[in-house]
Amino acid sequence: MTDAAVFPIKADRAANERARLLRQIADVLDLPITAFTHPPATDGAEEATSDECMAVIRAFSRIRDPKMREFCLKMLESFAERG
Repeated sequence: MTDAAVFPIKADRAANERARLLRQIADVLDLPITAFTHPPATDGAEEATSDECMAVIRAFSRIRDPKMREFCLKMLESFAERG
């Protein structure tokens, strides 16, 4: 068997892993998966960019202290409620 015969299986696994990670990100952000593939409709309000969202996720994932993560999450939620 050649490596070429194995390539589609590896590509499928990689695609499945990317889809799984994208779903997790969408779930964390409480967004539909289409938010990453279709531009959101704008109503004049400035929406968070995908770069901003990814920066928040990256920073949050580096916080090791569970109490600090909880504090940060509550802070973000309170900001979101205020608009």
